[in-house]
Parts: sequence; structure tokens; C-alpha cells
Amino acid sequence: MSSSELSGPEFSGETALEAAPWEVKLSFGLWLAEAILSIVAGILVIGGAVLVTAVVGLEGSAAPITIAMLVIVGVLIILVAVFRIIAAVFMLRGRVWARNTLTILGVLGLIGIAAEYQTSPAVGIAHALVTIVALITMFLPNSNAYFRRPFPAK
Repeated sequence: MSSSELSGPEFSGETALEAAPWEVKLSFGLWLAEAILSIVAGILVIGGAVLVTAVVGLEGSAAPITIAMLVIVGVLIILVAVFRIIAAVFMLRGRVWARNTLTILGVLGLIGIAAEYQTSPAVGIAHALVTIVALITMFLPNSNAYFRRPFPAK
């Protein structure tokens, strides 16, 4: 394969934002926004643990377990959101593994949105729409062509 047939940031010297089609850029922006909102949600869950401590205190046997569980869940939400940001950056660079990872995380997230819809329907619908649009734009024809282009062997 000649160098004129190769495209993408690895061969042309372009940045990933310049080389990627608008569909991939849109998906990247949506994944980034969704991850940032998840980080805020994780911080709020940890803040809820602090509020449990302030309101209830540490009396009783269930309070420390509840606080620990809220902190663990909040930290896990933040860690998964940071991983989504990393995967979104690699997806923007055209890595298929990142697109597959975001697809799996997006589908699992859509399953979890059912619980979110029960507590806050408006937030649940907005979260679902952002995730669905981010998933769809990763698989449009221009996006598929971007992910199928050849990469250097290094």
C-alpha cells in the first residue's frame, strides 16, 4: 500500500480533530459531555455520603456501611467516567477497540438509565438521548470508513 492511500492523523500529520469526520467529532463531544456529567454525579453521590454522616451521624450499625457503599459507588462512577473519556479520545483517533468499548459501556448505561428514569424522568430521557445519539454517530457510513482506514504497524 502506498503512502498516498493511507490517511488519518498517523500519516498526514493532522490532529485527530482535523482528521476525524464530523460524525466522530459529534460522538466524541457527546461522550465527553456524558462522562463529565457522570463525574459530577459521582461527586454528588460521595457528597450524599457526607450528608448522611452530617444528618444521621455514625450511630447504629447500618450508618458506616451505608456511607462506605455510597463512597464506593461514587468512586466507581467517577472511574468509569474517566475510562470513557480515555476511550473517547482513542475513538476520536480512529481506534476500533475504543469504539467497541464505548458501545458496550453505552448499552450497559442505557440499561442503567431505566433506574435513573424512575427517580428523575427528565434527566433519564436526556441521558438516554445523548447516549443513543453518541452510539448512532459512531456507526454512520463516514464513521465506519474512518475506523476501517489502515493504521501504521508501529
